[in-house]
Amino acid sequence: MAMQSAKERVLTELTKLNQQTTAVETLAVAEKLDLSRSVTSHYLSQLLAEKKVKKLTGRPVRWQVANMPAPVAPPSVPLHAFSDVIGATGSQLDNIRKCIAAVKYPHGGLNILLTGQSGVGKTFLAHKIYEYAQDTAVIPAKAPFKVLNCADYANNPELLSSILFGYVKGAFTGAANNKEGLLQAADGGYLLLDEIHRLSGENQEKLFTFMDTSHFRPIGENQRDSTAHVRIILATTEDPHAVLLDTFQRRVPVNVHITAYADRPLDERLAYIRALFQSEAKRFARPLTVTPAVLQMLTQLRPVGNVGRLKNLIKVACARAFTHQENGVDTPMQIDVDDFEGEHLSLHTNAEMLITTPMVVPVHVPADHTQDSGMSDAATITDFLTAQPKPSAAASRLMIQQLQGKHAHDPIRQTILHDAHRRLFTTIVRHQFGLKSTSEYEPIFFRLYAEHVQVPADLLQGLQQQAATNFPRSLHVAAQFYAALPALETSSHQLLTALLACCISELVDEKIPLRCLMVAHGSHTATSIQSVVNQLCGSYLVDAIDMPIDTTIDRIIAESKRIVDSFDTSNGFILLVDMGSLNQLYRKIKNALSGDVLVINNLTTATALDVALKIQSRLPFEKIAEHARTDYTISAQYFEGFAKNQNIVISCMSGLGISDKLRDIFHEVLGHQISLLTMDFSHLQQSVRANDRSEFESTLLVITTTNLPDSFAIPNINIYDLLDPSGQVFLHDILKKYVDQRTFDDLYNRIVRFLSIEGVTERLSFLNPTVIIQEVETVIYKFEHYYHIKLDGKIKLNLYMHISLMVERLMTGTSADRSNDRTPTDPKEQEFFDVAKGICKPLELKYHIEINGYELSLLYQLFQAIIEDQNTPTIQ
Repeated sequence: MAMQSAKERVLTELTKLNQQTTAVETLAVAEKLDLSRSVTSHYLSQLLAEKKVKKLTGRPVRWQVANMPAPVAPPSVPLHAFSDVIGATGSQLDNIRKCIAAVKYPHGGLNILLTGQSGVGKTFLAHKIYEYAQDTAVIPAKAPFKVLNCADYANNPELLSSILFGYVKGAFTGAANNKEGLLQAADGGYLLLDEIHRLSGENQEKLFTFMDTSHFRPIGENQRDSTAHVRIILATTEDPHAVLLDTFQRRVPVNVHITAYADRPLDERLAYIRALFQSEAKRFARPLTVTPAVLQMLTQLRPVGNVGRLKNLIKVACARAFTHQENGVDTPMQIDVDDFEGEHLSLHTNAEMLITTPMVVPVHVPADHTQDSGMSDAATITDFLTAQPKPSAAASRLMIQQLQGKHAHDPIRQTILHDAHRRLFTTIVRHQFGLKSTSEYEPIFFRLYAEHVQVPADLLQGLQQQAATNFPRSLHVAAQFYAALPALETSSHQLLTALLACCISELVDEKIPLRCLMVAHGSHTATSIQSVVNQLCGSYLVDAIDMPIDTTIDRIIAESKRIVDSFDTSNGFILLVDMGSLNQLYRKIKNALSGDVLVINNLTTATALDVALKIQSRLPFEKIAEHARTDYTISAQYFEGFAKNQNIVISCMSGLGISDKLRDIFHEVLGHQISLLTMDFSHLQQSVRANDRSEFESTLLVITTTNLPDSFAIPNINIYDLLDPSGQVFLHDILKKYVDQRTFDDLYNRIVRFLSIEGVTERLSFLNPTVIIQEVETVIYKFEHYYHIKLDGKIKLNLYMHISLMVERLMTGTSADRSNDRTPTDPKEQEFFDVAKGICKPLELKYHIEINGYELSLLYQLFQAIIEDQNTPTIQ
């Protein structure tokens, strides 16, 4: 099979991701394939030109495979016994459908393998599979259900074999009579083999023979086969591919992986907690009140034993509560965090706890009198979107209001979850974004959220595109709310985000051209100012990010980038910060911006309100910047648009001569559109070490001949990486705002010629190119041999250039003043200096030079980067 090209891999991965979500961001594809964002974007653009993918409108840019068939939701079927499985209509829906299909498969059903961590409920699900088969009359009501834990006999496979298959009289010492095995005992029903990974290979072979034929022989029987018709369920905590024979796995076509407790949606974790406390309420014959702190703690646990461990924790806590509270039948017994003392559980002391409502657990579960109120909400929304593929905001609001009317008298059952939903809606939508009149939408959107309402993927995509195109600011508000709300189902979250955007769009001014972001230290400082400003202005005008003291600047920068990436900043962007140090935010996010930028220091409520009012009155960006300089008694900086006075910095450790030549190549092609600056390499190193980025305010790109550390935020590239396709794409992304494709191709071809052996020879002033190249090749070979590394052509080209020019520098004396600048700083560098002096001795003798410490340090930096590169073998 031919290997896929990078572009084909991008298309394949996008197809996979589209099966999970209708619209995929570039970064999601890049991370899956371990490619850079720019390279991935390049291939997606090619696929777009080939009409193999579609680019959805809005920001951030999202992609979808062209002609992607919309998944057809399977018809609903009665759950019967599976209705007791938490998550049966939620996160475990696909698993339940698999189990139902396995049970109903003609002529004996299909064998099932249950996998998952210890305590996730594999045995419980196995019983429900058996009960479902009884409920649906697939097996008789009195059909057997047998269980064997293979771990109990792991050290005695012969005994296990006799228990499984049975034995005949005289089969071994002590076999006084014939003994029926579990296969025979489970005839007509189910057999659960738990811890199947402890079953020996020999017994696996015997068992898969039975799976194929329904025949087996008891131990000691050599004449006649026995027959049994058994449906087999296997369970293991291990990776089946690592512990089971391939031939055995092929006999088990249905694999059900049960999700761990901590990875379940919040509503399912709360359901587990309620069910376990319900059992204790019955046991103690007393109602229970579980405090919000306990609920917060238990929903955030990642217990090693999953639900099994959770069950034990709750048992012990209830026992402790019982010992120190009044023993009255009708008096609720309160369960608090103190009852979990000594269990080494961590309580997240977050002032903004998601859960603030206690859980009240009665002794007896009240009967569920809720009735199906006609057509489901999902069907209503599906029909609406089918009839109106591009729904107007008014039509969407009307549809949601009709749903609200339908449920006006229905009680909301999940009160704890609803309390969290209502508080977040109030805090974010109504207060933070100033949309006070949206409270009427909260109840119905909670109901849709709790029901995991979904629609077909093609309808969801159309609604998302409509919202992104027509209501981008409203969509941002909705996205911020749903980002704070735990997702119960991903596609449901996406649907509700788009629907909410349509509903609140009548309250959001979508024509406001400018974007404003506030960032401040403190847990609530920025968002508090945002709430005041937006509410006083009566609309959404500003965004905010809080910066708690224990939060790193990198985390704030990442969050800022995420928000800015969803903005259209072409009309101008205003950044308000509370400390001058946060100005580095600007340098970090500037490449995500497409227009002019105003940075205002020392954020205050008064300043933010003044800026917001100017934005609301449609004052042009330049006027706001002008007022900022004169009206505020604070520091304000106006950074012009990025198409003005931008520069590229070139710094090559091989000398300014190389930098000058590269500068000339760029200048000849680009003219005066971009300034070209050369910088001494040692000066660049000092700036990088000092983390001084002030002189790079307008720098688009730094080009050098070594790799700069990740902490250096300015876009940079090793010039020899330009020879890779990814490097070409990277450079094109930097320059595409300034040059057309033909001009870029001309520039790139000139760079490639310069970065060739021919280009190396052209740089030499008087050395014989043929001779010095051969001598340098010998030097490189010796380094490879000593360090046990194999260098690729790109790296060798760098070394040809550097070492050849180093010899010329030393011959002309241009490096003499630095002869004492550098000495080894650690044993590895000392080792390299000693080895390099020996390897380069023939060059020193022939050309009457001495390779000084400065030149050796430069050479060491090149080899250090090579040796430490993850794709290069390390020193042996």
